[in-house]
Amino acid sequence: MRDLFDEIEEQKKELPKLKKISVEMAKKKHYNFYQQLSFWLFAIFFVIAILLGNIFPACSETSGLFQTCTTTEYNLSLTLIVWFASFIFCSFVYGLGEIISLLTSINEKMK
Repeated sequence: MRDLFDEIEEQKKELPKLKKISVEMAKKKHYNFYQQLSFWLFAIFFVIAILLGNIFPACSETSGLFQTCTTTEYNLSLTLIVWFASFIFCSFVYGLGEIISLLTSINEKMK
């Protein structure tokens, strides 16, 4: 009966060299419309979130008598919520683009 380590030595493959990996990673990836759209949407939503944080400020101090806001500050929670929601939405759009890209490559290989 063969030893497990001898079998591993026979079947193991050499790890790729750093130059080979860097050449493969340096290839320019072509993004389709949906992937480009997700990048642009995220940049736009990023700026919109900052603007919304300024437009709708958070009340940090209220008057005791009339319960009106006396001091306002930047609404960080609204900004973070919009950033998180836009990241999730743009991830779905990018994923849709990736699925379309994979299906296109499968179609080209089948022809």
